[in-house]
Amino acid sequence: MADYSLSRSLTGHTGDVRGVVFPSPSLLASVSRDCTLRVWKPLPGSEDSSYGIEWTESVNYQSPRYLNSVAYLDDVGLIASAGLDTQITVSSPHAAGAPAKYTLKGHEGNVCSLHYADGVLISGSWDTTARVWVDGNCKSVLRGHSAAVWAVLVLSPGTYLTGSADKTICLWNNSTCVATFRGHTDVVRALCLISPTSFASASNDGSVRIWNLSTHICVSELYGHSSFVYSLAYVPLTGEIVSTSEDRSIRVWKEGQCMQAIACPCTSVWTVAVCAATGDIAAGGSDGVVRLFTRDKARTATEDEILKFHEQVASYAISTTDTGSVNKEKLPGEEALDIPGTKNGQVMMVKSPVGAVVAYQWSDGKWNKIGEVVSAVGQTQKQLYDGREYDYVFEVDIKDGVPPLKLPYNATENPYDAARRFLEKNELPLSYLDETAKFIEQNTAGVQIGTQAPASDPYGSRYVPPPEAPAASSSRPSASAGPPPKSTLFPQKTYIYVKKANVPMLMKKTTELNAAKTGSAALTPDELATTATLLKTADTNGLTSDAAVTLAMIGLKIAENWTAAEKLSGLDILRVAVGSVDDAAVMSRLANAIVADRDDGIFSVPNNGMMATRVFANMFESTAGRILVCSDMALREAILDRVRDVATKPATKLTAIALSTLLLNFCVVAAQGDGADAGAGSGVAFSVIGIMTEYLSLVQESESAYRLLVGLGTLLAGLQGAQESGFVKEAALSLDGPNIVSTSKLRFGSEARLQTAADDVLAWLR
Repeated sequence: MADYSLSRSLTGHTGDVRGVVFPSPSLLASVSRDCTLRVWKPLPGSEDSSYGIEWTESVNYQSPRYLNSVAYLDDVGLIASAGLDTQITVSSPHAAGAPAKYTLKGHEGNVCSLHYADGVLISGSWDTTARVWVDGNCKSVLRGHSAAVWAVLVLSPGTYLTGSADKTICLWNNSTCVATFRGHTDVVRALCLISPTSFASASNDGSVRIWNLSTHICVSELYGHSSFVYSLAYVPLTGEIVSTSEDRSIRVWKEGQCMQAIACPCTSVWTVAVCAATGDIAAGGSDGVVRLFTRDKARTATEDEILKFHEQVASYAISTTDTGSVNKEKLPGEEALDIPGTKNGQVMMVKSPVGAVVAYQWSDGKWNKIGEVVSAVGQTQKQLYDGREYDYVFEVDIKDGVPPLKLPYNATENPYDAARRFLEKNELPLSYLDETAKFIEQNTAGVQIGTQAPASDPYGSRYVPPPEAPAASSSRPSASAGPPPKSTLFPQKTYIYVKKANVPMLMKKTTELNAAKTGSAALTPDELATTATLLKTADTNGLTSDAAVTLAMIGLKIAENWTAAEKLSGLDILRVAVGSVDDAAVMSRLANAIVADRDDGIFSVPNNGMMATRVFANMFESTAGRILVCSDMALREAILDRVRDVATKPATKLTAIALSTLLLNFCVVAAQGDGADAGAGSGVAFSVIGIMTEYLSLVQESESAYRLLVGLGTLLAGLQGAQESGFVKEAALSLDGPNIVSTSKLRFGSEARLQTAADDVLAWLR
């Protein structure tokens, strides 16, 4: 049987391609860390081309967060996509940019796997559950795994398989686990059905395993990949299994043997799908490219395209982690390439005339260069950890009195993948991800592999180390020491609130809208009267906590029950009341209710987003509010996510000032240390600094820019002497803080106070 050859390289995504589906020769869909679902279709008439098919693409859905799973609902012709925003969006592949058909909500974490068959959609999530959806409704929740559910599979209606980071695979009858498949020694990443009685699984342990569904026994183990195996697909026309891996390869398996290994010019080949009608393969990688491979000469790429592809592959470096120890003196010269390989996928290393070690792979009846073998950067020999060799094994101190944890890393890895593996293995929060990855980058010289872009940050531009961020016990790059600069502007020690309300107008609007309400959504006459009285009291004498709670709950009733266009008055009432609420439970309820309102509610209307931001800013007036944002990291991150959504859209002056006021208040609470626990302030600082710098680079309103600069200065000056003070400066430097501040200084050149603030911040960043 002929080998697969390149058919097309589909470019358009600007981030890692994490999921693909290939339901027919005329339709392919992919999702990416660039937050888009893209649909690809062959151009009319291109099927007759002698060199393959030309494809066109469209962005069918733009998510606010990274997308990483996709499924095709074949009986209704729709596409389901999901990712970090925890919801599943179902859209049409034929309506680019049109609103989603519907969304499915229920998961509490990243939705990392989807599968559809027989009218049933199943989803797996980092929240350790899988959910079964029928006709747009959640039919059941599968609970039983102790870690993220990375793989899901519908066997038949009522029968499902799930694979998890807890290393197990569960067989479900409706919502009951009836069998557990054990054997993998690391995270289970993928599942695919082979026959009515067997399925395949793939794992971070580097293996592909074949299982008997009836006996629950592993009948075969396929080894060949040298790193994590991320994805699987089945080729029904030939009975083959296709797998993709962190080792940069796609492998084709049949009857336990690797029939072909296709090296790709990217660090990770995240995902693979097979077109059942043709047997063609689609694979998505960390370079943002979807590559199609075919056995049909009519769809094969041109010779120039294939040559370019092989040149890209050959330009990559291969770590000796993937090849084992190399003794150059015993390697053959290039003359060994005249001897044919014994099987597809066979790798041979030879010594080039200049002394370099080069790896070749036998494929398509010839030896193809797949890269130059490099030794560990900055290391004289490998280090052993958990039975594997690594270029680096760092010791990470997470807490005083606790033995350091081991963080293994290879020079050819994506730092974020190594960081994620470390956090999952040690059951540490994923909020540590940025700090851990940046530590790896700073402490390794790095290998330049081809022309690949720097590793993608899976959580946007925010820099989010925790209060007790991992720090290597060995030397760590740190901010330069020296006497602190002097400034009269910061640290800022007082909070800023936006409380003044036009009470007559607010009551007039609320009363008019309420007149059309019925049932539980309507305010009673007593509630209207109470609202008017308490708003006037707040405006003149201030509110007691009990009175503030009463007023806030009336505002929340409006915000939760009225239409998006009518919520503004409820948020305005909340904004007046929230600063006087000293009940921790009520404060938590108010804040969580606002951030939980999805984009078809509060934040779909710009003025609502502005007023909700004012509510968050005024929370800092209350001790309960300050403690809440410091101690509840999940809520803090949710608030900042909402703020970032508002910040990246065109903003009015009122919105810009509300945003900068809220961010400044975060900076003040970090410097003041007003949280529930010692060290909470530095956690807040790390959470907010990314958004501070990002918004400063965008804002066009001078008062907002000034407040942001004072906030940055407060973080830098206010945390001096704290344990994490150096990390704050490192964060600002890594986020291009000096350039952003300098650009702001030029943008608002006529304002003396802004110039002074910018100069003072720059002095701290030197």
